[in-house]
Amino acid sequence: MGQTANLKIVWRNPKPSQRQQRWEHIKQESGTAHYMVQELVSTAAGTFWMIASSFELVSGGRAA
Repeated sequence: MGQTANLKIVWRNPKPSQRQQRWEHIKQESGTAHYMVQELVSTAAGTFWMIASSFELVSGGRAA
């Protein structure tokens, strides 16, 4: 049987920057869900949401 990786935080910034993030559910398929993580960015041109990352959640079993 396969092993699951154990994750842990090995370093935490004592003064993290104040970021505003949101997750957006973008697609649902049989056994999977797709999400996009966006971060609010302020520039001289204005404020906008930038894609920080995207990921897919797979339910049950193992993924290759």
